[in-house]
Amino acid sequence: MTCLPAQTEKKLGLVIDLDTCVGCQACVTACKEWNTGGHMAPLTDTDPYGGHADGVWFNRVHAYEHVTEMGGRTVNFPRSCLHCEQPACVTVCPTGASYKRASDGIVLVDEDKCIGCKLCSWACPYGAREFDTDVGVMKKCTLCVDRIYNDNLAKEDRVPACVAACPTSAR
Repeated sequence: MTCLPAQTEKKLGLVIDLDTCVGCQACVTACKEWNTGGHMAPLTDTDPYGGHADGVWFNRVHAYEHVTEMGGRTVNFPRSCLHCEQPACVTVCPTGASYKRASDGIVLVDEDKCIGCKLCSWACPYGAREFDTDVGVMKKCTLCVDRIYNDNLAKEDRVPACVAACPTSAR
């Protein structure tokens, strides 16, 4: 297994069709499951079964009601890193901990350089950064870098966990 490609033919990113997303949370669950033991592991969970559950989630889905004179509908809005072409989170990082890989365009965090200042979370237009209180650093979606380049997986399984789990192919 390798996590560092020499060069890909295209830049990678995440696209979500909001008209197709049904808000089932399958992407959220699959993401948490994969990343609990993945590249950015461990992910903090505080009181996961109690009344004040909190922790690090790379993917969240929020539901909003959109009402017009024609009626209403629920809009499900997944909040995860889209690995922007020009990521604001990288621009504001004072230590260079947030960076975009030249080889494939994936935006990552180097935990050894991160000072936990949270500037990247304020700059992210998607609210996709998470502060891990256990280790004092910012964490984010890695586009399942340890999955998409894993030669031990079948080629069709080399997609981010959220993409593989989506029953409506919204991702």
